[in-house]
Order: sequence, then structure tokens, then C-alpha cells
Amino acid sequence: MKNTVTGLVPFWDDSMIDARYTDATLSVNPLQRREPVMRFDKPWEGRSTCYFNIIRDGDLYRMYYLGWTYTDNPITINVCYAESRDGIRWERPSLGICEYNGSKDNNMIIMGIHDNFTVMKDENPSCPPEMRYKALMMVHDEKARALQALVSADGLHFTPHAIISDGYHYDTQNTLLWNPHTKKYYCFIRDVHRAPCDEKSRCNEHDVRGIRVMESSDFAHWTEPAPLSFGGSEDYPLYTNCVFSYPYDTRYYVGFPTRYVERRAWSRNYDRLCGKEARLDRMKLHPRYGLVVTDCVFMSSRDGYNWHRFDEAILTPGIENGDNWVYGDGYPACGELVVTPSAYENEPDELSLYVYDKHWTATPTNLIRYTCRRDGFASFKAPYAPKTLKTKPFLFDGSVLSLNFRTSARGGIILRILDEYSHPIEGYTTCELFGDSVERIVDFDKELSLLCGRKVIFEFTMSDAEIFSMKFSN
Repeated sequence: MKNTVTGLVPFWDDSMIDARYTDATLSVNPLQRREPVMRFDKPWEGRSTCYFNIIRDGDLYRMYYLGWTYTDNPITINVCYAESRDGIRWERPSLGICEYNGSKDNNMIIMGIHDNFTVMKDENPSCPPEMRYKALMMVHDEKARALQALVSADGLHFTPHAIISDGYHYDTQNTLLWNPHTKKYYCFIRDVHRAPCDEKSRCNEHDVRGIRVMESSDFAHWTEPAPLSFGGSEDYPLYTNCVFSYPYDTRYYVGFPTRYVERRAWSRNYDRLCGKEARLDRMKLHPRYGLVVTDCVFMSSRDGYNWHRFDEAILTPGIENGDNWVYGDGYPACGELVVTPSAYENEPDELSLYVYDKHWTATPTNLIRYTCRRDGFASFKAPYAPKTLKTKPFLFDGSVLSLNFRTSARGGIILRILDEYSHPIEGYTTCELFGDSVERIVDFDKELSLLCGRKVIFEFTMSDAEIFSMKFSN
């Protein structure tokens, strides 16, 4: 059945929704701050530890990150490595690869890179073993920048492979994915583009930081990088892209780009904003080091080119503490969303993202864990007064429908399945659904499989409730 809906259907956009009859609200859900999982206080890690990158390798999570200090002259950037079995307890193995102050008892794998380093484990069945781990980093000289690919058999010892792109900026984390559905590699890079300058977009001299994507079937021949499309949304600067394949359904891409906000001049708000003296000191290096603040937004895609992006932040700098509200807040670790156990017994696993703090300070950086429920980055919500969520007509395949939702004790959801002309189909209206579940099976009087291949409409009536996703299975 062509274009049939099956498997996971997250409500991260309104592509399936009939806006004419929907008054439930689609909105992003801010990430929940948890505990610090690492403190970066080793001398080779510096005081500006950043650009974290996590990949899953069997039952092991591997983490790569940069250690450096912005006040060093010259700046030396080192690639460091840590690992974890559960995403909560992380360890630095002594690797014996790089020498620091006469000793190889450290967790560094490369010393003295230019700017960034991002790793993937290649799940392409045709990948040679000696190229199983692939990395990207920017290289440059006085005239040009390029994107260098490196390869490794063990994820620790990398050798240069090829320049896969040049002529763009690349000076942030550039991410690399293998998509098993299209059987292609996708690379998301940082660049700038020209745009009209106005106060709202905060752009500077018509240059807007943005994201491009290129693809390859063989990791040797790449398409020209194309800008991501956000369907006509506001064109404001995005720095890192932090794009992943979604672990519960790799047909979807999710992204957590850092949003770059450069106000043009010092205002009285900066006098009251935390960290005033340090901010003024950084402005001696460059005005933007004091004026810029950053946060993080959420976006999702099915093809890597066309994206739905929420303008409300999924992660803000948080309550002022003296070290935040700076250029450098809201940079999640890229590469992998980590499935972590709930802190509470018998509750479902969570999804964890990791964000560093204390950028620009003279104190060690911490890596802070943030969490979200499965599929919970965004949802359709209704207040106590009943609201409706109605889909466009669609085909589905599956005999079981499950719902990821939550309500209050008095709130609830009723689902009616309608035909393509909005007439109720007998036997397909639920009882009132209430509770809080990531995968509640939905019951009907008649077998759901009888409707497979038939155009239907789902109509949810909601009160004090929200819906994160639905899933069709057999």
C-alpha cells in the first residue's frame, strides 16, 4: 500500500493534521535538567571543554570531546575519549596514545586539531572493517577551509582518509549519518548564507549562520551541500546542527541546533544580566563574545532536507547563576540520543541529551544530563476545556494501535475513527482514555485490522491532556 502510515507516528509537526478542524495546540516540550555526569578537571582538558559527541557501540557508549582553554596563546585543542555502559556513569580509560607532560596515562586520542571532531560508527554492511569508524574535522590554512574525513578500525586510532568537501565554513560540529532506508550517507555542515538584515533576525552584514546537507552512496562522491528548508520560517542564525537518527524509528531525523542571537549593542539589560564583568572582559577580544547569547531549538525531518522547526526553545540557558547566559550555552552532545533508565522503579526508560556548562570561565566544565520521555520532544496539548485533534485522511497498516499520551485525573481523550468523508465508522470509538503511558494499547469494539488499506480520519477529543505519538503494529 503506497504511502501507508505504519510504525511510529510522532506528533512533532502538523503534516498529518487537518488544521481546519484542529484546535489542540502543537508545542515543544522543554528538556528536564538532571545531574552532572562528568567534571572535566584534567590538565589536558583545559577550561573550555566542548563539542561532545556520543555514539552507541553495542552495549557501550563512546564519547569524544574537545579539551582546550580559550585564553591559551596559541590555543591547543585535544580530542579526548570517555565511555559508559548506562549513559549515567562515565569513565576516562587510560589509552596510552598521546603523551602529555612526559606521560601517556591519559584519555586523549589526538592532539592539536583545528576546531572540531565528530565520530560515527558506520552500520553500512558494505563498510570495510578498517573504515568502521568515521570522523569529520575541519582543516584549514590561511586561504581556505575544508572538511576532512578520517577512518578507524577501533574508534581510537584515526588516520586521514579524504577531503569530502571544501569551500564552506565547517567551523562547528559537522555530523555524519548512515541511513539504512535510503542506503546513503548524509553529512550536515555549518555554513553562512546571505539574507536581508533586520532587527528581528539579528543578522550582521547580511551573513546568517546556517546548516547544509550533502549525501553520498559510497562515501567517496558527494552532492553539493544544499541549505536545509524550514518551510518559510524565520531565517535566524543556527550554529551547531546536532542531527541524529531517532533511535526508536530511524526513518526520522531529529535535530537540536544551537540558536545564535547577536544583539547589536550593549543595553541596560546587560548591566543586570549575570556575569557582567566577565562579559565586558571578553568583549576586549571581540564584541560578540560578550553580546551573543545562545539557546537550543528542536527540529525534525523525514528526508534530511525539509524540516519542521519549533521557534520556542527546547533548552534555555536556565536561571542566571553567574556562569550562564553566554555564547556557548545550549550545545547538546551530537551523534546519539542515549536511552537511560528512569530514576524511579517500574517507570519507562528516558531519552538523555548531554550539555556542557561554564563556558568562558576559569573553572572546570561539567557535563549535565537532560531528559525527555520517549517521543516527547513535542506534543499536541489541550487545556481543561475540550479541544480537538483531527487528522487528514490516511491509510494505515497494522492490527494494534498504541498511544503515547498523558492526562490529568479528571482529563481524558476519546478517539473516533471516521471514514474519509468524516462519517463515524461503527465500532471504532474508544472509551475515555486517561492515565500516563508511553505505549497504551487502544481498544475498539471491532478489530482494527479490518480498516487496513481503507482511508480513515482519526479524531481525538482531548481535555487536560496531551498526545506525543501513536504507533501501528501487528
